[in-house]
Amino acid sequence: NTELLISGDEFLIFLLEVRSFFRYLHSMIFDRVVSMKNVLLSLILFLVSVFAFSQDNALIKNMQDLANSDSVKFLKVKVVVYKKDTLGKILRRFVRDDSIINRKEAMVDRTLKSNPHVEDWRNLKTGSVLNIYLDPKFIDPVKMKKFRKDVKKVANKIEKKVKKEREKDKVKNWSVYYMASLGSFTQQNDEIAKVDFKQNSPLTIGTMYTYYPESKKYSIASSLYFSYLLAASSNVGAEDVDVPLEFGVNSYYQHRIKDSTYVIYGGADFERFSTFNLASVEQNDSLELDQNQMGFATVGISKAFEIGKKALLFKASISQSLFSSRTLGYSEDEDTSSYSGQKLMLFLVSTIKERFFVSGLFKYHMLSGPSDVTVMRIGMGCGYFF
Repeated sequence: NTELLISGDEFLIFLLEVRSFFRYLHSMIFDRVVSMKNVLLSLILFLVSVFAFSQDNALIKNMQDLANSDSVKFLKVKVVVYKKDTLGKILRRFVRDDSIINRKEAMVDRTLKSNPHVEDWRNLKTGSVLNIYLDPKFIDPVKMKKFRKDVKKVANKIEKKVKKEREKDKVKNWSVYYMASLGSFTQQNDEIAKVDFKQNSPLTIGTMYTYYPESKKYSIASSLYFSYLLAASSNVGAEDVDVPLEFGVNSYYQHRIKDSTYVIYGGADFERFSTFNLASVEQNDSLELDQNQMGFATVGISKAFEIGKKALLFKASISQSLFSSRTLGYSEDEDTSSYSGQKLMLFLVSTIKERFFVSGLFKYHMLSGPSDVTVMRIGMGCGYFF
């Protein structure tokens, strides 16, 4: 049908869809299985088919109008070069099969002049983009329709890929992590006693939030953790001592050094942890625990780097106590003073698969007060960014 400019196959498919719809509707009514939901669903599918058919027909009709129009001289399309493409092969994607086109055609001349970077049209670079000009009188509407569908398909693939890459590169503000650690603890007062004990943790869980202002070189990171500690075994007494949960919270200002992968940071830490009350060992021959609360001022530096294809981040910090308090576990202890001192921490983290990471920790406390306390802790863990 030259007036509709639609192929017989397409028209036959349309007629079959119409016939199929009415047969289905007829069977539902006469078989008494009709429901309003089924009728509406069938009607929607039918209307979608009619709409798609009308859209295709409109495109083809527009191509005919362009061919008969004196105001439109060329139709410009951007084309990506395929492997072994030539100008002739590219044009055959759009023009009618019976078209005879030579170098003198105006659309060929315009195409050549619009792509001055092309030196040899018989040896085009795969993946390059060309501006192709088409004379509407040569355009095959069916091929143009296919081109539009192909472009839409490629555009959808690119959009999905870009979306995936953006999601991958998107800054993850939150993270959660798990860690297990081994701890050794030495507490000594020359006038009373010395206690060495193990303080291992099979479970530390925490979360961290980092605020990244847009287009700024600084960020603010805060974290919170809780540690479950196994009963402490020591060189004093035969029984192990149950240790309460430890927890800590911190918040740092982080600033990236210009044109480098180094970041300097500083802020505040707060920790709650347990120590032995040595007066209970001396006076009562028993192990009692004191609760300590301590605040620190912290400064540190971090650096991002790669080993092979693995991205790593190394952090090192030192902290000085600013304030502390001690809750006595042995009521007869006359010494109510608290601890002060320093803390050193080394931290290494590596991403293993987009949002997942593994980490290692080394932490060392050096405290003085009612007794001298040194604590060394080594831990390994994993986490997830979101």
